[in-house]
Amino acid sequence: MAAATTKTASPKGKASGAGVKKAGRPKGSGKKTGARNAMVAMQAFFKEQRPKYKDLDFKEQQKALGADWKKSSKNPKNAA
Repeated sequence: MAAATTKTASPKGKASGAGVKKAGRPKGSGKKTGARNAMVAMQAFFKEQRPKYKDLDFKEQQKALGADWKKSSKNPKNAA
């Protein structure tokens, strides 16, 4: 007669850690969010100001808009 093998039961949901909330910073906080918000503000500024430079080619537009952005009060770096 063959020896009987027995399996030990393990809870399936617990092994993978599914549903477990991890400790740490809340989602949406930190450096990345600040950088993302600054990028969104810059893109909105560029879109708003682009018609002023419609006679320039794209590369020159970007240079002019970048210079304006550096001086702008909407720039988070200048708000401080």
